[in-house]
Amino acid sequence: MEKKIIAAQNNIKKYIGFLKCPLCGGAFDLKDFSVKCQTGHTYDLAKKGYANLFNGYTKIAKTYDKHLFSSRKLVADTGLYSRLADELCTILRIYDAQNILDAGCGGGNLTCEVFKNIQAKPAFAIDLSKEGIDFAASQVCEADLIWFVANLNNLPFADSKFDAVLNIMSPANYQEFKRVLKSTGILLKVLPDADYLKELRRFIYGENDKNEYSNADVLNNLTESMSIKEITDVKYTRSVAAEHIAALFDMTPLTININERGQVRQNLLAQNKDKDLEVTLAFKIAVCM
Repeated sequence: MEKKIIAAQNNIKKYIGFLKCPLCGGAFDLKDFSVKCQTGHTYDLAKKGYANLFNGYTKIAKTYDKHLFSSRKLVADTGLYSRLADELCTILRIYDAQNILDAGCGGGNLTCEVFKNIQAKPAFAIDLSKEGIDFAASQVCEADLIWFVANLNNLPFADSKFDAVLNIMSPANYQEFKRVLKSTGILLKVLPDADYLKELRRFIYGENDKNEYSNADVLNNLTESMSIKEITDVKYTRSVAAEHIAALFDMTPLTININERGQVRQNLLAQNKDKDLEVTLAFKIAVCM
């Protein structure tokens, strides 16, 4: 039997009380390598060590595919997001978060950095992209770290379970986040700021107005939905080595639907063939209750 599916089975058995059926809201039991509610809704564990708790169809996989997630991991492994992860861990320690949910985890790179640094027990990570969760689970198999394909608009978790929900550059459902947070729990909402990857945007769009980015609408929606306790600005630069620039280009949805994408990518690589590319990372971390 695959090691990863056994690890997932052990993790789910240990924390089965956190879960609820996304169809009927009933409690789950673990039956061999499946979770099953009292009504009979059943979800099998995948060999790679996760369960798909999403009942529906999504086109998201066409945009967020395995190549995007592998490119993102390659760049993340160079330390591109380590400063952001450090800031998140600092906040989680201040608020003494013992367990976390990463809602919209993508390929799980930041999930793993945070999990290992604060030793959260448990840490759940979900995403609507099966490709993302499949990639994340295939990369990292750990006790107390649990992967699910799931819908942010219908979280498969019981009420008032989490000390912290992370929502990092991802869509959000604030009512669901409030439902699954403890009364003392916090939401850490991470938004890209105006200068995020500005060098890449300028190369793609030049002086076009698409070069500009504003998070004002997201902040307004957050303000209307949650009580913001504090906002931390995180801004730094990193040098991306020439051999990783292709992965940088491929890892972000910024580049997916641009005109003449192949030519733009080729031009970027040619311009930086023998030199690093300095990029700016800029975020806002909102601590909300």
